[in-house]
Amino acid sequence: MKNVALISFILLFLFTGLLAGPGAEVGEKAPDFKLKSLTGNNQVSLVGLRGKVVLLDFWASWCAPCKISMPHLTKLSAKYKKFEVIAINIDDDKENAITFLSDLNLDINAVYDETKKVVSAYDVPEMPTAFLIDQYGTVQYIHSGYSEEKMKKLEFAIRGLLDKR
Repeated sequence: MKNVALISFILLFLFTGLLAGPGAEVGEKAPDFKLKSLTGNNQVSLVGLRGKVVLLDFWASWCAPCKISMPHLTKLSAKYKKFEVIAINIDDDKENAITFLSDLNLDINAVYDETKKVVSAYDVPEMPTAFLIDQYGTVQYIHSGYSEEKMKKLEFAIRGLLDKR
């Protein structure tokens, strides 16, 4: 009976470990990806952005905080050279995401994670969540949700990485 319990425990541990996935953690290499542009046929890959500081922002059209944070991210993208924002949409219906960007008149590099493989690889806890990645492809900062204070901390982290160059 003890052996059955032990084997069950080991299998449960292994199975839940496989389901959880590796995620993206500060200090680790960011998982690479290749996604199509939300409104065109261009493809974006993380490895293709090496040499730049990159902010991956995971968002959805149904996310209320995303409506507030996305305009801030658009401004940050325009403000800093050698900095790129990639807005990764996870909606089930691509048209909802396109309408969201159009309604807010946002000019941002938006891509579509149709299969949800990228959001899973990053183990995103909530919308919006952003991963700040240095020019070498390492995650340096993670921020979730929205507040003015969080945006100030994010911009401070961006400037810190850009000033290292």
